[in-house]
Amino acid sequence: MADECGVRTVAIGWKRGGAMNGIAVCWSSRSLALAVCAVSAALLVSAGLVGADEPAEGAAVSGQTAEKNRHPANRLARESSPYLLMHAHNPIQWYPWGPEAFEKARAEDKPVFLSVGYSSCYWCHVMEREVFSNEKIAAYMNEKYVCIKVDREERPDVDDIYMTSLIVYQQAAGSRAGGGWPLSMFLDGEGNPIAGATYLPPEDTPDGRTGFLTAAERIHELWTGKRESVNQTSGMIAREVRRLSGPGVLAEPVELNAALLQAISKGIQGQYDPMWGGVDFNPRRPDGPRFPNVPRLRFLLSLYRQTGEKTLWDMVSNSLTSMAKGGIRDHLGGGFHRYSTERTWTVPHFEKMLYDQAQLLEVYAEALQVEANPLYQQVVDELVGFLTREMTLPDGGFCSALDAETNAIEGEFYVWTEAEVREVLGAEADEFLRVYGFGEPQDFEHGRILYLPREQAGIGEGLGAARAKLLQRRSARPRPFLDDKVLTEWNALMIQALATSGRLPDRAGDLQLAERAAGFLLDKLQDPSGQLMRSWRQGVQGPRAYLDDYACLAAALRALHQATGQQRWQDEAKRLTAKQMELFYDAGQKTFFFTSNDHEKLFARTSSVYDSVSPSGNSVALLNVLAFREVVPEYKGVAEELLRRFSGTMIQSPASCAGLGLALQQHLGAGVKVGRADAGGGRGAGWLRSAGVVRPASMPMWQAAVDEKSGAAVAGKSDEKKKEARPIKAKIYPFYNKLPRGGKCPVAIELTVAEGWHVNANPASEDYLIPTEVKVSSGQKVRLTRVKYPEGHELSAEAGETPQVVYDGKVMIYGVLETDATELAEQAEVTVEIHYQACRDKVCERPDKLRLVGKLQIADADSGIQKINEAQFPK
Repeated sequence: MADECGVRTVAIGWKRGGAMNGIAVCWSSRSLALAVCAVSAALLVSAGLVGADEPAEGAAVSGQTAEKNRHPANRLARESSPYLLMHAHNPIQWYPWGPEAFEKARAEDKPVFLSVGYSSCYWCHVMEREVFSNEKIAAYMNEKYVCIKVDREERPDVDDIYMTSLIVYQQAAGSRAGGGWPLSMFLDGEGNPIAGATYLPPEDTPDGRTGFLTAAERIHELWTGKRESVNQTSGMIAREVRRLSGPGVLAEPVELNAALLQAISKGIQGQYDPMWGGVDFNPRRPDGPRFPNVPRLRFLLSLYRQTGEKTLWDMVSNSLTSMAKGGIRDHLGGGFHRYSTERTWTVPHFEKMLYDQAQLLEVYAEALQVEANPLYQQVVDELVGFLTREMTLPDGGFCSALDAETNAIEGEFYVWTEAEVREVLGAEADEFLRVYGFGEPQDFEHGRILYLPREQAGIGEGLGAARAKLLQRRSARPRPFLDDKVLTEWNALMIQALATSGRLPDRAGDLQLAERAAGFLLDKLQDPSGQLMRSWRQGVQGPRAYLDDYACLAAALRALHQATGQQRWQDEAKRLTAKQMELFYDAGQKTFFFTSNDHEKLFARTSSVYDSVSPSGNSVALLNVLAFREVVPEYKGVAEELLRRFSGTMIQSPASCAGLGLALQQHLGAGVKVGRADAGGGRGAGWLRSAGVVRPASMPMWQAAVDEKSGAAVAGKSDEKKKEARPIKAKIYPFYNKLPRGGKCPVAIELTVAEGWHVNANPASEDYLIPTEVKVSSGQKVRLTRVKYPEGHELSAEAGETPQVVYDGKVMIYGVLETDATELAEQAEVTVEIHYQACRDKVCERPDKLRLVGKLQIADADSGIQKINEAQFPK
């Protein structure tokens, strides 16, 4: 569509991770539209920047750049950001972002050139080599401009408003171009945007692309010759950016109900690729780049776990399987590259970002809770291996990113030739080449990318040794650059992911990684007053933290508390949630802002509920508020207000609000059904209704005397013949009739050991003895904590022997069932395993276990939770 002066209104609103939020520019008034068309479009098109914002396909990486001499250090040498330090010896006299640069620009009446990028950005490196190391360009820029360099990962607030400025500028000038990095903006001395582009080649190209020096010269001519028009236009663009960056005019609110969840689900399903998976598919550009978009996948997975709607699981599993098999995954070293350059997930853009590793680890771990898929297990194992091997600092913090290039060639570190594979593997090569797609066509100019063809059933199970050999050979190559700064938000995402994967069987090491990282952040990335910092590197703290840092860390610590039972993490999460309210919440506008109320004042302040590569800060902050609403009553009103304030937005842009959808699910509670009828027969007064029978509240939760070999007893069903054959029986008594969502339910495990038999106590008296141990697992977010075993008694022993400490008769073991506040299911299926070794006289049976499966309703604290079975609990 077009407005009256022909300015095309295309999508706007790049978020911090680079994904469009789906909102179209709608000029706030006709006079502004006409002014931008009549003044700024003519001004900016004359500068030659429109259409020059994307690198030409196949553009040269090196060879045409000026020779790069090592110049004396500029002001960036005092910075800690690896990206800024890459430019510390450019001939351009860079300034870091700050008042010094703008004061100089105003004092000398010069425009400002702002360059924003990040360390693993391929085209940022190209521009550094070709443009910022060019002596002629540097001489001109040092004379005519004040030049500022920004690491977008340290200053996402600066990046956000100027990326929005670029898109407003492009649309005002009639361009269909989009945003990206490197971001190149020309500003006035107050920081208002004049014009911009992304990558610019050093000189004009034969195909008509404007070179950097030409653009800078034309902007300066306008600065000196048409200042009034420049000022008018920059002011108008700044006003439009302020309007677009804020929370927006309150949309017509809609009811907060299951229909709203369904709308979000349908919006995401509308972008699902049924052939190759993924939930960012654009049928108008079917071969365009593909991003994992984990917030959408997690929303669909959460809905599936709530409703059992198989279509949702099919979408999630197809997407996860396609990515796990594709070249976007590193099949030797583990982990994922940032995105796929084409539809099939085969040819990636090769940088590895911590936030991608974190979110993908979490969603694959959550998928493993639904289905024991060996491919997903392989993904989790190898991703955590990559994290510990290549991205973890000695003190426990996680590095930010690995670059895409080595020797100025993207992907060189990761790709292979058939001859190289044969040299390393010898006789194993044929099978490896077949399994990893060497017989399939592939379009990447620098070598072969390893991937598992979709139609292939196997996942390379028997090729572990071959992969290890190739990984060892690859490790000897020149390595991609590692950005070792620690970012609070991204580390928090990884802590939350590890807290999730750490609850899978045999993954306790993940929880240790998470706890070390959490301790690192709380120790190194807070100031003495308890305020968080955004970044840290080699002992130097970066700028003040943003909403996403506070919200993600609070959420991560909540997850860590749920996984470990350590109260320290819950206390810190509660404190940080209070801080996020104090610093970022605006009660008048009913929203969280990205920058704190005492932050440096830029020309615009951002508030958004749209997800990017990660969930929006507003949605994560809202989840924290919901988690503590029972202990901080005013949070209930905050959650209700924010959800109602943006309910219309969820209808207008549903696929962009998956994070907000997860918060809405939690707000509505587990009783909401989406997409299917209630299949449970309603709520019973005591226990679960099943087959027309309501269990009275006085009965134990489960009782059985059947080991796993003979078939697990389920909810009281048992085989009498097997009962007589086993020396141990068990009953489970919960303290409450329902599991409190976000709360704790004490539980008693009653063991009855047959006369003449005994089992080892916990702890066992000797290392080689098998202690009696209780373990709990669940497909829902329920776990057993604070297990308390009774003291045993000593068996009489012969002289010189150590007495064994054992249990016999009736034994009571106590623990606590904790239910995650984010668990939306209406009931939990909980499996209790009792591991033991039964003995009599001097004869012991082999180690065995009882396995009991039962179901309990999950309810909010105010939903009729009552005490039962009090007689089984000591005073």
